[in-house]
Parts: sequence; structure tokens; C-alpha cells
Amino acid sequence: MSLIRTCLLRRQLLRCPRVINSPRLSHARVIRLNSTSASDPTPSQSEPTSSAQEQQKQSVPNSNAKESRLSSKSKLNSGGGSPQAGSLLAEIYPLNKQEITEQDLDKWIDAVKNLNGGKAKHETAEEIYLGQLIQPEPYLRRKFEPTREQLEETYAYANKQIPLRLDPTVQNFINLIMRHGRKAQARKYVSRAFYIVQMKLRKDPIEVLKETLDKLGPLVKTRTMSTGVAKKKVVPVPLNERQRNRYAITWILEASKNRKSNDFSVRLAEELINAYQGKSSGFEKKAQMHKQATQQRAYIQL
Repeated sequence: MSLIRTCLLRRQLLRCPRVINSPRLSHARVIRLNSTSASDPTPSQSEPTSSAQEQQKQSVPNSNAKESRLSSKSKLNSGGGSPQAGSLLAEIYPLNKQEITEQDLDKWIDAVKNLNGGKAKHETAEEIYLGQLIQPEPYLRRKFEPTREQLEETYAYANKQIPLRLDPTVQNFINLIMRHGRKAQARKYVSRAFYIVQMKLRKDPIEVLKETLDKLGPLVKTRTMSTGVAKKKVVPVPLNERQRNRYAITWILEASKNRKSNDFSVRLAEELINAYQGKSSGFEKKAQMHKQATQQRAYIQL
């Protein structure tokens, strides 16, 4: 559009008052392009220029106009109604063109006049180009066709549910790590630890955490109960899921304190990976709790 605007400013828009009605150009309407001074032209100066322009228009052969119309129509037919704006503009103004002639300006002004007059059928290349700029919607419609890899990925996630925004297990994990009410800091530690787990195991860290807690969490614990006499009894008590996760998370945090790294996120990630692989010291505590509950199985309350 900057090229069209430059052409129209050079032409002073004497033939098309609809395009730009700027007050800055009002003083230039009476100045002809071929005049040598900025003063008001005399009738003797204005008549030769208009006659010369009419002779120049009449001297253009009709064959060139027909060829331009045929080329623009063939471009539309071959391109399916969506020619590229860059190629069309390059055809109108080639790179080897040094200057803009009066004939080019007349073509653009005639195209603007025709479009302002409500012409529906675009024939010349200038009209086609301006029509694309005014109504670009038909040329921007593209049909999306997914690739084979995208279809395979879609089928892989077809039967999976959308994950929750806040996972209860992860929130419980963050709350047990939190100290002095600094939950944002605890969330940052967990996020960094999950990133390390993802990079080392190449698996979903939330699934790794859930599987680790399920492996490490004990099933029963022992509780001392009074019998009403001098002797007390130790009774095995089953644990629910939240209690099992609490024991497992506590053991993971205790084991992470014995690691060498200065960063808590690194120590936590390493201990999660060890517990996922079955190498954590928490498994010994789990076996000890189960052994003690097995010894006191006679006092199980059904």
C-alpha cells in the first residue's frame, strides 16, 4: 500500500477525489505534474498537458491491454482464485524496473475508480491486487491436514483422561515438605525435583511419585492398647491410602537429608529415583513394621 500511496501522491489525485480527502493535499489539486512552478496554472499551460496525456493514452496499443487481462484471468484460473500477493506485485512492478511512468499511475487510478464504483469483476492485475487487499478473507482460508505422526499421537491419547489441575497426591507431598508456611518455596523444590526425574527416567514424574509411594507405603502399623489389667497388648491396625503415603513421604525426606548435594531439589530427586528403583532405606523400615505386625497377629480385631 505504501507504493500505491506514493504513486497517488505523485499524481496529486486530480482524477480520483474519493481516495484521499486530506486538507494537506488541497493546495496541490491545482498543480499539474508537468508544471514548473507551484503557482496556479494558466489555461495555456493546463490545456497542452491534458491533451498530451490523452494522446499518450490513445497511443497505447489495445493488444497490451488484452494481454494483461488474459494473464490476470489465467493466473486466477490456474491458482484456484488465490494468487500470491508477492508474485502478482512482482509481475506488476518487476525488479529491473527503474521508474514509474504516467501510464502506470493511470492504471492504478483507474483501478481505484473502478473499485470505488462497485465493480465486482476484477480484470486488470491492479484491480486484482487491490481487491485482495480490500477483501483478503477468501485468500486466507486454508484447510488443515494433519500428518501421520500427529494422527498417531492423537490415537495414543484417545483413551486417556484429562489430568486434574491440582493432583491430591502432589499437594500432600508439597504440604509435607513445606516449612514455616512457605508453600511457594516448597512448590518450587518439588517442581525442580520433578524436572530432574523427568530428564533422568524419561517418564511422567507424577506417575513415578504415585508408583513409588505405592511401593514404599506400609500396609499395617502396630498400636499399643490397654487391656484393663497390668499387661498391655500390641494390636496391628490397617492403614488407608493417605496414611500409607504419609509414611512413605516421611521416609523419603529423611533419606534425602543424608545425601551430599547442597540443593534440596537434587537430593529429593535422587531419593525419588532410588525409591522408584527399590533401593531406598525406607523399604527396611517397611519390612520391620510388617514383621512386628505379623508377630502380633493374634490380637487383630476383626
